[in-house]
Amino acid sequence: MNKQSLSKIFAVIKVLFGTAAKKYPGFFVVEVIKTLATVGQPFVGILLSPLIIDEIAGGRDIKKMVIYAAAIIITEAILTIIIDRCNTVLNKYGERLSNYFVILIGKHAMELDFQLTEDKAVLEQIEKARTGMDWYSGGVHGIAEQVFMFLGNVFKIVGFITVIAIHAPLLLAVVAVCVVINVFFVTKRNKIELEAFAKLSKVNRLFGYFGWNIVDPRYGKDIRLYEAQGTMLDAWRSNTDKSNKHWKWQADTQFPYSLAEGILSVLRSVFAYFYVALLAIKGYYSVGTFSQLVASEGALDATLAGLVWNITEIVKRCNYAYEYVVFMNYPAAMVKGDKPVIKKPHAIEFKHVSFMYPGTEKKVLDDISIKIQPGEHLSIVGLNGAGKTTFIKLLCRLYDPTEGEILLDGVNIKEYDYKQYMEQFAPVFQDFKLFALTFRENIVFEEKDEELEELIKLVGLEEMVKKLDKGVDTNLFKFFDEEGVEPSGGEQQKLAIARALYKDSPVVILDEPTAALDPVAEYDIYRQFNTLVGGRSAFYISHRLSSCKFCDRIAVFHGGKIAEYGTHDELERIPGGIYAEMFEAQAKYYK
Repeated sequence: MNKQSLSKIFAVIKVLFGTAAKKYPGFFVVEVIKTLATVGQPFVGILLSPLIIDEIAGGRDIKKMVIYAAAIIITEAILTIIIDRCNTVLNKYGERLSNYFVILIGKHAMELDFQLTEDKAVLEQIEKARTGMDWYSGGVHGIAEQVFMFLGNVFKIVGFITVIAIHAPLLLAVVAVCVVINVFFVTKRNKIELEAFAKLSKVNRLFGYFGWNIVDPRYGKDIRLYEAQGTMLDAWRSNTDKSNKHWKWQADTQFPYSLAEGILSVLRSVFAYFYVALLAIKGYYSVGTFSQLVASEGALDATLAGLVWNITEIVKRCNYAYEYVVFMNYPAAMVKGDKPVIKKPHAIEFKHVSFMYPGTEKKVLDDISIKIQPGEHLSIVGLNGAGKTTFIKLLCRLYDPTEGEILLDGVNIKEYDYKQYMEQFAPVFQDFKLFALTFRENIVFEEKDEELEELIKLVGLEEMVKKLDKGVDTNLFKFFDEEGVEPSGGEQQKLAIARALYKDSPVVILDEPTAALDPVAEYDIYRQFNTLVGGRSAFYISHRLSSCKFCDRIAVFHGGKIAEYGTHDELERIPGGIYAEMFEAQAKYYK
């Protein structure tokens, strides 16, 4: 075992056991009790059975034989009951711990810097953490079982060696040589298994993606209408084949070492029986001692094999679980300050900001400079790919600029407390998500909801909610509730707007907020725009340029730059201007 493996084992045990002990300390108490019972169990028969055999062969004292037999039966029965009960309790703890660490992984994934969630390496690390803590390591329960079995086996080996050393020391030397050879075989097998695991994370992601999307109702319409069943099934079969090839490669490569282990075990047992029998025939000890040595050798053989297995399993399982440790300590992508941010209208300024997405060399934004006054409403327009949404992502600090700086009230946003800074913004993105929770819970992610009714009325959902038997406590979607409702695209968009407004942040961001609304609903949003936004700063991204009239200024993005900037009237008068041409192209359909 090399230094790196030891380092991983100690790191995993420290993190996993420390976390588990804080949540479920009783788990380790039960493990200790089970280990003590397991250590004592084999010695009951090894120490008392020879006494019965010697009585049968010699003294034949019935009373002694009954006492010895009763002691064996009662003691082993008590220890078996303790072990069985401990296993039942530990399995329950195992389920709780497994679910607890799933929650911790999910919580940490939600807390990662956003740009990491779009990083392929990070997505694979999340998959490694999940599978490493589940299928491969067995989680805290699986690792703890091996650690405590290892400790128990050490104590048992000391006992077995003591018994054998008294009567047949040569046997110990042979067993030690066999153990060293066996360690080599097991180490080879585990190395192959770890190599297979390293290659399997990507295959598992693809397998899961196609396997789950086939039955995910969100993809149902597109799969049916575009006859994508064949493509999805072919992709699933292809990735299933890749997964099966990985497992086959692992099994085929490990087979020679498994076979060698079996042959070595048979040879060791043959030698042990022959040697011990020879000593008994020559009269070195009684028949009872012979049976004790045979039992001790067999138990030592099994326990040594178990010890080697424990060591390799601990190494293997900790290597898998180490992916969890790596993920939970994943370095932040952005520098975070500690300067407090007060919720109030802010002056926002982009100073010579350029941006390239990680891993690319193309500037999505190029030398952007703009200042938005407190309470100002800015409309952002431009063709697809012009950089509008990326501009908003930088403002919300989902990414940091590649060049330049963003200032909030004259201070670089990197200096502010990250959480407090995020509280300043209430965005509705194009790809917003609603959850399979109630109407209330999708708008209000906390208990208070004083303004809920007013907001529902303001965004135009009052009539819909009135028709529902449970009102705002009705579940969205039918994932977990057959009586759940399936809101239309426009209704979902209104819900998202209500959620953003409820946050009551000083800056509201609406990215294509009316894309799924009908013309009447869209007009209502425009008509109430100042009421909805109030005195807060607002960033309004839309392809429908009629909405720009409701904003103080318009920034026209083109090729990653702000090509034009001004009011609606100013931009409309620019001869051959981008905004003027776009507005005229849309207006002619309504004239």
